Amino acid sequence: MDTFPSLEQRELPEPPHWSKAIGVGIVVMGLAMGTGELILWPHLVTKHGLDLLWLALVGISCQYVLNKEVARHAIATGEGFFTTSARFFRWSPYFWLVAAILLYIWPGWASAIGTTLLELFGFGSHYLWSFVALGLVLVLTFSGHVAYRMLERSLKVTVPAFFVILVVISFVNLGWEDVLAVARGVTRFGYIPDGVDFNVLLGAIVFAGAGGMLNLCVGLWYRDKQIGMGKYVGRIVNPITGRQEAAAATGYTFALTPENLQRWRGWMRYINIDQGLIFWLLGFITLVLLSANAHAVLVPRGLVPEGFAVAVVQAHIFGDQWGIVGYKLFLVMAFLMLFSVMWTVIDALTRMVSDIVYTNSRAGGNQRAFRVFSRLSLSQLYYGVITVVVLLGALLLPMKQPLVLLTISGVLGGLSMAVYTPMLLYLNNTKLEREIRPGIITNILLACISVFFIFFAYKVIEQVAR
Repeated sequence: MDTFPSLEQRELPEPPHWSKAIGVGIVVMGLAMGTGELILWPHLVTKHGLDLLWLALVGISCQYVLNKEVARHAIATGEGFFTTSARFFRWSPYFWLVAAILLYIWPGWASAIGTTLLELFGFGSHYLWSFVALGLVLVLTFSGHVAYRMLERSLKVTVPAFFVILVVISFVNLGWEDVLAVARGVTRFGYIPDGVDFNVLLGAIVFAGAGGMLNLCVGLWYRDKQIGMGKYVGRIVNPITGRQEAAAATGYTFALTPENLQRWRGWMRYINIDQGLIFWLLGFITLVLLSANAHAVLVPRGLVPEGFAVAVVQAHIFGDQWGIVGYKLFLVMAFLMLFSVMWTVIDALTRMVSDIVYTNSRAGGNQRAFRVFSRLSLSQLYYGVITVVVLLGALLLPMKQPLVLLTISGVLGGLSMAVYTPMLLYLNNTKLEREIRPGIITNILLACISVFFIFFAYKVIEQVAR
């Protein structure tokens, strides 16, 4: 039963020119570049070959569809997935809260950054540099006025820079035989080599894009960018350096007038460009190039990116052609990408926790459980939670190696996708007006994605049970 207030009706805002709205696709592409593309896929292809790349194509394509559908709901209502799911599944906030923390509290990226900076500078320790990187997240977060804007601006610099350098080095490292091997791997559907670790494979598929619950955070990023009905919700503003903005606990709706429907089509065109061209196309090209370079350079050396050297060993990709300058350059770029990813994941975890707590402390059937937080604004919650997340990450640093932590996160993310994809299919087809619901092809794809992740979740559980 829906115990939340009804959606308030307002005009759907006019969409801007797509070039001014691009941003979230860059954020999600940055996530992919620093997780699956920089760490998990190079690890897999150096061990099992490029014939696995078809699964990377499937993974990133699945996430394009998911991102677009999460964005659809955010544009239509201004509500995040967690609020809408709580309207119809009362106990879902507790599940998503626990799942988000279990997924993203692990400091795998901080560990990888620590090894990268230790190799780059040659002094200190892995843990020291990991602590420094975590501290830098807080410094940058509290120095900005609007939390999302600071994050997006940093990625608009690091992502294109890494992509351009990778394309240049690929012309040097790769030959036609590598191109043909990539083409074969991308099209060899159904091939899975013997002895592959399904935990790592599922993690790589999940992190071929944003992965796990990070896809659900796409709606929250679009809302903070004030896309569609998110314009009326309010942004997360630094309580120290910025003036507070009132944030709505629930969302809005719009009348299906010809003018609003024309605006709706404009917003969806923007989403297709932002997620299709920026995230899917450029993201997949980056994944393929990193994997092909790792296979071409590291396999002849007998090197596999794993353990604490999961990112560092790939510096040979640049070092083989450009010597010590190239080696160091890769380490610098790896640091920038890993740091951007760590910051984005911490932001996403903080944003999801803050959204769930803020909404349920003010509306719905769970207000009593969350009422202790009802006096805090959304911005106060965000900046308080991000401080706690960074401190917990620092405490957890000594536990495991980066690849292990990212594999755990990837497996849990795949399990969460097996749960929320059918829910997203249900919500977008029953709680949105017929004129703005997904089409038949999108619905078929969502159903197939649900089956795909349920299958991989089953295989992981079966492997663990042996």
